[in-house]
Amino acid sequence: MVNVIVDRGRCNMCKLCVEYCPAHVFVIIDGELVVRQENCTECYACIPLCPEKAINIIDDDP
Repeated sequence: MVNVIVDRGRCNMCKLCVEYCPAHVFVIIDGELVVRQENCTECYACIPLCPEKAINIIDDDP
């Protein structure tokens, strides 16, 4: 399993991750970016997509 981390200090809420994530990991709820960890399919497409480099994925498996 992986852990999707969003650096809130770097995120400018451009919503590219929300628009382009094929697994719908990122959603906006009440103006806040919410990460649905359980949806992540580990495609890693969000990392290069983010213009602010605010997204990181950590693999929890050894």
